[in-house]
Amino acid sequence: MSVLTRVVADRSTVLAEIAADAAARELTGTDPHAQVRLLSESGYTALTLDDASGPGAGAPELFEFLIDLARADPIVAHILRAHFWFVEQIRRFPDGSVRDRWVAEIAAGKVFGNATSERTGNAGSLSFQTQLKAVDGGWLLTGAKFYSTGTAFSDYVSVTATVRGGDFDGQVARIVLPVDRAGISIVDDWDGIGQNRTGTGTTTLDNVRVTADDVLAFTDPASTAAIANDGPFLQLYLQALITGILLSVTDDATALLRSRSRTFDHAPADEPRHDPVLLGTVGEIDAAAHVARAAVLDAARTVEEAFAPARSGMIEPDLFVKASVAAARVKVHIDRVGLRAAADLFDVGGASSASRAKNLDRHWRNIRTVTLHNPTSYKAIALGDLLVNDTPLPANGYF
Repeated sequence: MSVLTRVVADRSTVLAEIAADAAARELTGTDPHAQVRLLSESGYTALTLDDASGPGAGAPELFEFLIDLARADPIVAHILRAHFWFVEQIRRFPDGSVRDRWVAEIAAGKVFGNATSERTGNAGSLSFQTQLKAVDGGWLLTGAKFYSTGTAFSDYVSVTATVRGGDFDGQVARIVLPVDRAGISIVDDWDGIGQNRTGTGTTTLDNVRVTADDVLAFTDPASTAAIANDGPFLQLYLQALITGILLSVTDDATALLRSRSRTFDHAPADEPRHDPVLLGTVGEIDAAAHVARAAVLDAARTVEEAFAPARSGMIEPDLFVKASVAAARVKVHIDRVGLRAAADLFDVGGASSASRAKNLDRHWRNIRTVTLHNPTSYKAIALGDLLVNDTPLPANGYF
């Protein structure tokens, strides 16, 4: 029996429990620790893990789940972005002690965060100011990371650093450390307009002791492994979040219109629920949400085509490029329609829908924040340049 089969029976119950107070948590700034633990304890954080009896969920199944989870609570879904990326990386490890160690931790419900991005240098660069310095018997890790989404909710943090000294000088190290290791400080200081309480903020590394057992991999930034990166997965993940939010917008738009009794004296219908203008707006929101869902799941199948051979040790760069193109196309489309749909929700409810207590603005704020992870215009330019001039897509984590 696969992991997917084991956990899917409780899916609706788990998602309903997460959704129950999601809007209230966001309004009050409450951290969803209990909801993350619920996913961990019910096996969903191990959804994609290979087990002894067969493969776990592939990218299409995972993204279908992520859309449903984001519909229930996009904050909780966003927290697990780095976690599911880490699980995918472990799936590619050959059989042996390293793989066995991390598989056991994932299966036990441990959650993995990230410390990758930095405030200095260009976003997407594989050069890091955070340094792993070789010392007798191991290394010392020093630096500061930002946008450490999910780390405040995690048991482990995955850190990227440039190696200084020793046999791996100049390479990029991926290090996995328990969050309570001496020298690690995690501050949840993200103050964005949306996607609050995602555990996003600063991770400081002050001469953290690192042993060989903590190092997941050393990578040459110019190697095939670096070029065949997980950008398509990580970027499509964000579009799954927006899609889940759009489905929630549809839910709220439907409930809002059904609940209205007052309308304007000059409205085309006596009751809002029969007003063709408002019904058309709800229909457009619903269409945007479901077309977004279809687009994400179609791109997820393309991502799986690249990931499947990689899990067997065969990197196919052309398949990763295909996946990058698919994910970029989805972003360019969904970012545009998503923001409009979230704004159109207020046309359904009228002036009263702007009440802070209703908290309907959270949808637009959350979508707007997610879209800002990388510029939509740059993605569109890269696609156009590829089509017109055969210019390769940028070889970084945003593609």
